[in-house]
Amino acid sequence: MFSIAAINESDTVGQWEPLAPTKEAQESALSHKYHEGLLKLQEKDYAKARELLEDVLKDPLISQIQVDNIGSDQHLLQLRFLTLKNLASVFLQQGSKFHDNALCCYLQAVELDSYDSVVWNHLGTLSCTMGLLSVSRWAFEQGLVCSPTNWNCMEKLMEVLTVAAGMVGSVAPQKEKNSSDADFVEAMNRNRLESVVEAVKDVSRNASTAKDIIDQRDISDGQDGLSLHIIGGIQSLLLTIMCAAVKMISWRKLSCSGTSYQADHLESSCLVDAAIAFCKLQHLDPTISVKTQVDLLVAVHDLLAEYGLCCAGMDGEGEEGTFLKFAVRHLMALDVKLKSQLNPNGLEGDALPKNNSGEDSVTDEPSVCDDKHSSEDEEETELEEIQSSIDSALDQAFFCLYGLKINPDSSSEDDLAVHKNTSRGDYQTKEQCADVFQYVLPYAKALSKTGLVKLRRVLRAIRKHFPQPPYDLLVNNPLDNFLDGPDSCEKILCEIYETRGSTEAILNVLFPGESGYEAFKKLSTDSSGPYSDVYGNLYYYIVQAEDISASDKYTGFVLKKEGGEFVEQSANLFKYDLLYNPLRFESWQRLSNLYDEEVDLLLNDGSKHISILDWRTNTALTQRVEMGRRHSRRCLLMSLTLANTVTEQIEIHELLALVYYDSLQNVVPFYDQRATLPVKDSTWNIYCQNSMKHFEKAFELKAQWLHAFYLGKLCEKLGHSPAKAFSYYNKAMTLNPTAVDPVYRIHASRMKLLYTRGKQNLDVIQVVADYTYDQTTKENVSSMLGSITNVRHSSSDQNNNVLDSKKENKLAESDLLDKVWHILYDDCLYALGTCVEGELKHFHKARYMLAQGLYRRGEAGDLERAKEELSFCFKSTRSSFTVNMWEIDGTVRKGRRKNPNIGVSRKNLEVSLSESSRKFITCIRKYMILYLNLLEKNSDLSTLERAYTYLRTDKRFALCLGDIVPLGLGKYLQVLTTAIRDPEVRRICGDTPVEELLEKMFSVFMDHANLLADISTIPEVNSPELSEGNLYSYIHEYIRLLESDIRLDVLETLNEKIRKRFKTPKLSNSNFAKICKHASLSWCRCILIKLASITPLPESVDTANQLVPISKGHLLYVDLQPDELLISSPDGPAQFKGLDMNWFETLNRIKNIAIRQTSEDNMESAVTVMKSTYNFYRESSCGTFPSGINLYTVTPSQAPVEGLQQAPGIVDTLDLSIPRKLLLWVYTLVHGRYSNISAVVKYCDEMKARNKRGASIVTASSQVAPPAPHSSVSSLGSSKEKSTHTESSEAHEANPYAPAVASALPHQEAGGTSTSLNTTEAQKPTTAASQLTRSSSSRAMENAQDGGRGNMNTACVNPADGSKF
Repeated sequence: MFSIAAINESDTVGQWEPLAPTKEAQESALSHKYHEGLLKLQEKDYAKARELLEDVLKDPLISQIQVDNIGSDQHLLQLRFLTLKNLASVFLQQGSKFHDNALCCYLQAVELDSYDSVVWNHLGTLSCTMGLLSVSRWAFEQGLVCSPTNWNCMEKLMEVLTVAAGMVGSVAPQKEKNSSDADFVEAMNRNRLESVVEAVKDVSRNASTAKDIIDQRDISDGQDGLSLHIIGGIQSLLLTIMCAAVKMISWRKLSCSGTSYQADHLESSCLVDAAIAFCKLQHLDPTISVKTQVDLLVAVHDLLAEYGLCCAGMDGEGEEGTFLKFAVRHLMALDVKLKSQLNPNGLEGDALPKNNSGEDSVTDEPSVCDDKHSSEDEEETELEEIQSSIDSALDQAFFCLYGLKINPDSSSEDDLAVHKNTSRGDYQTKEQCADVFQYVLPYAKALSKTGLVKLRRVLRAIRKHFPQPPYDLLVNNPLDNFLDGPDSCEKILCEIYETRGSTEAILNVLFPGESGYEAFKKLSTDSSGPYSDVYGNLYYYIVQAEDISASDKYTGFVLKKEGGEFVEQSANLFKYDLLYNPLRFESWQRLSNLYDEEVDLLLNDGSKHISILDWRTNTALTQRVEMGRRHSRRCLLMSLTLANTVTEQIEIHELLALVYYDSLQNVVPFYDQRATLPVKDSTWNIYCQNSMKHFEKAFELKAQWLHAFYLGKLCEKLGHSPAKAFSYYNKAMTLNPTAVDPVYRIHASRMKLLYTRGKQNLDVIQVVADYTYDQTTKENVSSMLGSITNVRHSSSDQNNNVLDSKKENKLAESDLLDKVWHILYDDCLYALGTCVEGELKHFHKARYMLAQGLYRRGEAGDLERAKEELSFCFKSTRSSFTVNMWEIDGTVRKGRRKNPNIGVSRKNLEVSLSESSRKFITCIRKYMILYLNLLEKNSDLSTLERAYTYLRTDKRFALCLGDIVPLGLGKYLQVLTTAIRDPEVRRICGDTPVEELLEKMFSVFMDHANLLADISTIPEVNSPELSEGNLYSYIHEYIRLLESDIRLDVLETLNEKIRKRFKTPKLSNSNFAKICKHASLSWCRCILIKLASITPLPESVDTANQLVPISKGHLLYVDLQPDELLISSPDGPAQFKGLDMNWFETLNRIKNIAIRQTSEDNMESAVTVMKSTYNFYRESSCGTFPSGINLYTVTPSQAPVEGLQQAPGIVDTLDLSIPRKLLLWVYTLVHGRYSNISAVVKYCDEMKARNKRGASIVTASSQVAPPAPHSSVSSLGSSKEKSTHTESSEAHEANPYAPAVASALPHQEAGGTSTSLNTTEAQKPTTAASQLTRSSSSRAMENAQDGGRGNMNTACVNPADGSKF
């Protein structure tokens, strides 16, 4: 409800008065109710839908609307019309008892809009169902009045007429059966029918004649005086005749049984001919859209098929197929018309309607005129639907005619209707195939390649009986002899072309010998027999209908065996055709394209998917390339002799020139741009000259920029004068001012000439100055060169005795030339810079030449500028190093740059010449090599590291750049080793610490140890500093540095990496073995130093804070001999000839020291060392370790007695390997007690196993309980311990060194507290060792106690913090 009140009047608040709803609101409510009704109809709630739609009709706005006076109420009239139409649908859904209601709705609807053929169709169908045939006929006729092309109404009208005629005709035979005049009546009817049929044929012939006249004169309106009104009248008569024929056929069908019925020939001919004539007349009207014409043909086909007549013809037996042959011919013509009459937006030119009766008219169906405003997607969909209709109609026509499904894209033959007289398509003999081909051939000749695709299935079926020419022709095949014969034929063909030789001369090249072509032609005729036309044309059209392009296959297809077979089979089709048509230009040209495409794909795919080394060893592929180039050249030469037009000659000359030029290029996969380069021998020179000759011929016929461009490049290759090459480039720029390619090429060549020959060379400088990019520069340089010329002239006029003046002039000239050289060089750089601006930023060729030019000039800052210029190709916003290059595609035209260049001489340039994939890969390789060199020259270590990593790990270009990996590594090592040695270079590299640089060197060793021996011999590196010995010296230096800094964790990781990388280093390389030995020895020394630094010394023991031993037993002593530790193995390198002297004093203090539990402060460090020592024990396998580490145990001989002197203890020297000694030492430090080595190893193994199972590691006490200490000794004597642990493979060597032992031995008190040796007595001379009594069976004691270590679940408690280990 709406109300109105004044906003600024406060006294009206609360007193608003409601207003009546407006007419717009009522209309909106009615529309809403109408749409609700439609929703209910869709939901099949018919009762509710009926209620809502009837409410709409009852509304006064709708019910009172007058058809004659609608005015502005057009939309209300349309609403009423649509409501009646949909209400009728509701009644139909509710069953037959509501048919009267539906009929009433349709009748009211047609009163409102009598131009809607759909409603008329519904009304006619409903009336026929209700038996109201007169109403039904009237409705269908009105529908045809509205839409003459509504074939649905036409078909149903014919059905109604047929039913009506049948009802009347069923009585007539009974009345005439006994009549004496029956035969006379029948004869009269047939005579009349024959007259009608003849008249229909006349109409059909006249329509064909009219169509031919229209096509020949190319009349724009398509009528040539013919009136559409007259054509419409004739069509009306033909419809009447067709209806009468249908009546007669239907009457005859009703009067006969279903099995014995056969349409009368005259009646069927009448119907078929009338249908063909009607369609021909319809096609005379150019305003009829393609879609309408297709729909007409489909409708007539369906009509004839209903009566079994779609394949009927002259004899009425279904073999002639008169209508279908006409339909096929016209459908193919419509297919061509559909493509030729498309406007720029992709719509048919004749798709717009002719009858637009006002913009305000409202219809239920979308108007065709809206098509021009539809989106591109809708336009494309419409075209696809029309094309699909044509394809479906052709499919059905061919299927009925020949039983063949010509469209291979359709899902199955079930999509096609099997009509009564459909052919089975069972071509069992050559004769049948030949008959079909004779019919198809005229259509094939008139069709485009796209149209021929529709004949593919027919041609394939025929080829099954004609797979190849007769065997006699293939024996000693003259075409194979021509393609693979001597090279002299190429020279002969060139002479024939140049002298405009005869056809006979051409044939003599193909068919040499006395018999020549005539004999071969006779053999061909005799062998082919009656099928000469089939053999002579079948393969030509098959090759156009089939997909013979290998480019459409998957990448790398041609590299495989199946790819080669595919190309060979495709080539055979052309060869078969050329055996019968040796002078067919199209076949020679397409055969050359086929071979050229094969070569292109072989090289392009080979450059991406095969490494250069593998390509060189693959002789099969290289032979295919050479053979393909030879075949392509010869086919092109034959095409050249047969070319009739200038356009054809230009095209063939260009293709020939490019085939020759392709063999000259330094590109992958044949060449690597490093060591393997094209050999400029006589063959190379001949190819250059031939390529240039054909480009010159093409340029003479028609001046094109591409020909001039290549002529300039060939001049440079052949060593012609630079002025000649520059003049060709200049012509190319003139012919195509927007092409960037000649601009780039001329200035790149100018710059190359300057840095190779231009310094102080006046002639070169003058040539370069003639083609400057900037006009101002040209003027300035010309002035300066003029002054040089004047100076020379003046010098020649002076007296020869004036030598000083000549010297001064020469110096001035040299300075001036140098200045001019720099100006011209800057001009070249500036010109190349314009070639990479804006949208040309990915034109990488110019960017490479910019970097090359700066690098070759080599002045201050040039190296850095060159590196930054080229870095664009090797970095992106997402990656610090990657290949950021795009394959140049000249077919893609981007928009002009938004900000045009300011300079007058600058142009908006664009790429006009595409590059091949092999050229692109070649560019990547060239640029990568230069970029690595620039990075090395600039000492850019970080970027070199990223480059080396990228080359090593990238998968995209792994095969293309695989051989450049050693080069990248060599450049990286050059800078890395220099940075290690030179502080200044290290500063440039970001002040990276030496240790970090050495770590990088070690990483290189781990990744590429096998390459290090060859790095120094790489031509681009060639550095004696990178010899294998020098490189390994850095690894030793890194290990020594870690050892001197006691980097135990790093050394442990380093040894683990080495062990995993080199499974058997001794067998790999002697240098590898030395590295392994050095790393293992340094790890051992670090552990030793760590243990020495955390072992409590006697003078530092605080008895108050010393941890109390938990149990009694042996005491473990250690005695180190630092002098022995300084000795290394005799085969070790100088870098690790002993222990670092900085740690000598630390080790020298460990003299006969009883090993006690370490202090609380050192406990965590001790646990860490214990883990590392256990890993060292498990993994150390490289050589022997230095002696000088002595362990022995001291056991009291008896319990102490008060008042008596205690007897000396029993000393056992432990003869263990170094790793075991270290493990036993650290174990005692952690747990404060001694245990035999077998128990210690077993304990550590269990601890490691528990860690693997996920047990948490807290401190030294959180693992398995340590083994119980020894409580008694059963026998005395010296012993050797031998572990029962079988996992370690270390070598045990006898230790001849006998440690010095104190004269006063430690003892244990009754309380279980271990008493240490007196410090002074413990360090007495070794002569006191003779006082000790040694057990000869202590090893048996140790082994006996291996199994009695006590309860493993009992933890060893650290009194200091309560932790467990």
